[in-house]
Amino acid sequence: CGGSDDDAASSASDSDEAAEEAPKDCGTIGFLQPIPESIIFWPLITANALGYFEDEGMQVELLPGGELPETAFVDNGTADIATAGGPEVMQALDAGANLKVLYDYWNVAAEGLVTLADGPDNPADVKTVGLVTDSDQATVEIIWTSLGVDPASVNTVTLGESPAILAESLENGSVDAIAGAIIDFIGMQAAGIEIKDIAPADFKASPSASFIVTPSTIEENGDCIEGFLRAWAKGTYAGLANPEVTQAMGRAAVPEEWEDEAAGVASYDQSVAAQEPVGSDGVFGIVQRDVWQSQADELISIGELDADSLDVGSFVDERFVDGANDWDRADVEADMQAWADANM
Repeated sequence: CGGSDDDAASSASDSDEAAEEAPKDCGTIGFLQPIPESIIFWPLITANALGYFEDEGMQVELLPGGELPETAFVDNGTADIATAGGPEVMQALDAGANLKVLYDYWNVAAEGLVTLADGPDNPADVKTVGLVTDSDQATVEIIWTSLGVDPASVNTVTLGESPAILAESLENGSVDAIAGAIIDFIGMQAAGIEIKDIAPADFKASPSASFIVTPSTIEENGDCIEGFLRAWAKGTYAGLANPEVTQAMGRAAVPEEWEDEAAGVASYDQSVAAQEPVGSDGVFGIVQRDVWQSQADELISIGELDADSLDVGSFVDERFVDGANDWDRADVEADMQAWADANM
């Protein structure tokens, strides 16, 4: 009142800037992942501990799973965003679900072939493979076939799910390698042996955990979904940059997972490679379309999809990947150190 036009213009400009800087109010985002809160998927833990979701104007509610696949919870609107593996996503699409894949964050197959740390590096040098369950025979068949070797030339023996027996079988030379999944490898490492995964890179490359939403969620809530992915990417980098602090956050968030300290550490260690960026540029979340297409073609060839063909470009939408990576790594490193100073 009584001010000049210049004052009024300045005030309006300040108001506009304040409005632009005001945080989004995304409310509560319903999120579903295949397992309860765990150091295996540490970005949820680190992003919460460092306030990254709050910075994006949201609270994240980790929803309980159920008998239905994660894709169903997104398709029916129960979850705003979820993570699911490639086959599950494509089978849901094949059945008529309307989903979009936004971001890949777990880029390594959960299955693998492990040996002792000083054991053979090449599957071709393995003579006897221990199977955790009979279903792990498929891993042997896929790997040896890819090497141009008859899978029947490899001896296999089913050992069961006991981590102690699996570890002992490797140590005493009963088997040269073990075909199983990450939960088995965590148990073996917690049992006190050092192991390495020697499965070929082509076998290990897999969209094992990708973020999915519906097209309507993108249309109605795209800014908040981008904010969720940015907080997740920062949390991922935090976990890679400072393992010691990440594990301390895990102990605080899920103490029951650390009653066996070795198991907690092994769970972190086994999840590192899967969450590293796939490209040399260090960008998080890139969707590996060639890997997706290869997996789609394989599912079709074995009759797991009814479609005659599936173009992954029809359901991949990477519009939020650049925004998800729009942050400073030095700031995240400083945040981790500040948390450590206050809590360790």
